[in-house]
Amino acid sequence: MSRRRLYSIGVGNRGLVSGRPGAWIMALWALSLIGLSGCDTSLPRNGFTDFFVKDYSLPAYDPATENLGESRRELAPEEATGGMGGVLGAAAGGQLRAWQASASGGVGGVGGMVLGQLYVETERREPLPEAYPTLVLALPIVATDPNKGPTFGLLPPVIMKEQDRLTNILAPDLVYNEIDGYGGNFRMRRFFSYDSWLVLDAGATSEGAHEYDFHYAQRRLGPRSNGFFRGRLYYLTSLANRFFGIGNETEDDAESSYVFRRGEATATLGLELPFKFSLELQERLTSYKVGPGRLDDVASTRARFPGVPGVRDPRLQILTHKITLSWDTRDSPTAPSEGIFAQGSVEISDDALGSDIGYQRYSFAVVGLYPKLDRRLISVLRVAGWVLKGDEVPFYELTSVGGKFTHRGYGDGRFVDTNGFVASFEERWNAITYELMDVKQIIQFAGFVDLGRVYGEDESFTLKDLHVAVGGAVRLVVPESELVTSIDMGISDEGMAVFVGLDYPF
Repeated sequence: MSRRRLYSIGVGNRGLVSGRPGAWIMALWALSLIGLSGCDTSLPRNGFTDFFVKDYSLPAYDPATENLGESRRELAPEEATGGMGGVLGAAAGGQLRAWQASASGGVGGVGGMVLGQLYVETERREPLPEAYPTLVLALPIVATDPNKGPTFGLLPPVIMKEQDRLTNILAPDLVYNEIDGYGGNFRMRRFFSYDSWLVLDAGATSEGAHEYDFHYAQRRLGPRSNGFFRGRLYYLTSLANRFFGIGNETEDDAESSYVFRRGEATATLGLELPFKFSLELQERLTSYKVGPGRLDDVASTRARFPGVPGVRDPRLQILTHKITLSWDTRDSPTAPSEGIFAQGSVEISDDALGSDIGYQRYSFAVVGLYPKLDRRLISVLRVAGWVLKGDEVPFYELTSVGGKFTHRGYGDGRFVDTNGFVASFEERWNAITYELMDVKQIIQFAGFVDLGRVYGEDESFTLKDLHVAVGGAVRLVVPESELVTSIDMGISDEGMAVFVGLDYPF
C-alpha cells in the first residue's frame, strides 16, 4: 500500500457538485459550523434581479397590491358593514367573501366587488418584501484531493432568497492547485420554483483543466401536469484521473494516471404514473478521449495498461437509449426522511444506431428510510447492482465501485469490471435545528457501513472478497429548498477517503 493513499480525499462527481468544485463546499461547511457570520444585505426588485432571485411560484410583486393588503390587515369591519357601498363595502366584502356571486348583494358596486376580491387575495398570503434578502460571505478555500493534492483559494458565496425559500446560490472562486495551476470558477444554483431548477458551472485553469455544466429540470408538464423533463450539457477535461486495472483484486500500487476528456449531452422525458410510479426515457450522447498521464511520480495509464479497451482508442462516440421504471414513496426526492425508493433500468448502446460501441446495461437500486423518535433518528438501507453485456467495452463505461455514490471507503472508480453490486446501512441523526435568514436548517450526523465488489463477465455472484468500509458524515440540510451539503468520511483497508459535495449518497 502506498503511503500517499493513507490519507486520500476524493470529491463526489455526481449531483450539483463534482470534481474540483467540491472544495468550495468544504470551506463553506467548515466555517459555517464554527459560527462564521456573513453580511446581510438586500437586492432591490427589478427585471434583472427578478431573473436571478424571484420564486416564480409566488405572484409578481406589485407595490399597490402590497399596500392594499397592508391596509386590509389593519381593517376589522363589522359584519353589518358588508351592506355598505364604496370602500367600506369592499373591506367588509373582502372579509366576509361577499364579493362572490352567491353573496354579491353585500358589496357596493362593481368597484367594491373588485376591491373585495383583491382583499381576499392579499389576505391569503404573507406580504412580499420590497427587496430580496441576501447573505454575502468571504471564505478561504483549503481543501485536498488524492489525485491533485492541496487546493487554496478564495470563495465569496452569495445566498439569495424570497420569503422562506432559498432561490439562488452564486459561488465564484479563485483557486490554485499544483497540478491544475491557477483557475477560476463561476457557479450558480438557481431554483426558479419547487418544480424547476438550473445548475450552471463554468471553470478553467492555467494548465488546461476545464469543467462546464448546464443542467435544467422541469416538472409538472403536459395537460395533466404529470410530465417532467431534464436536460444536461457537460464538458470535462481532468488532468489527474486514476486507474488501477480491471478486477476486484487490483493492487493499490498498480495506480496509474491519465488525462480524461468527456463531452456529454443528455435529454430525459418522463411521466408520473399512478401509485407513485414513474417512467422515463433518456437519450445520452457522450464523447470520450483518454490522454497520456502528466504526473512525474505516477505511471501513465496508456503505458501501464495499453491493452485495456478504451486506453489507447481514438476518441469514441457512445449513443445510449435508456428506459427507467421507478417507484418512490419518499417525502422528498433530494432530502428525504422516510419512504422507499426502487428503480430498475435498461440502457442500450447499439453500434448500428450511431454508437462506436455496442452493449447492454441492466441496473437496479432500492433505498428504504425508516424514521424514529420524531424523525430525530433515521435508519437508511441501500442495495444496488449492475450487469453489463458487451464486447470490448471501454474501461470508463464498465461497472465501477468506489466514490461517494457507490462505496465511500475508496476513491472514485477504484475497482472496475463488468458487473458489480454495493450495499449500505446508514444511521442519520438530526442533532441540531436552527434558523439562518429565517430558513430552517438542520445539522445532521451519520454513521455508516458500505460494502461491495465487482465481478468479471463469467464470474458468478459471491459474497467473498467484499470490500468493506465504516465511517461517518456531517451534513447541513435545508428542508425548504431540499439542499443537502455533506462531508462523508470512510475508512477501508486502503486508509481514509473523504467526499465533499451536495446531495445524499443515496
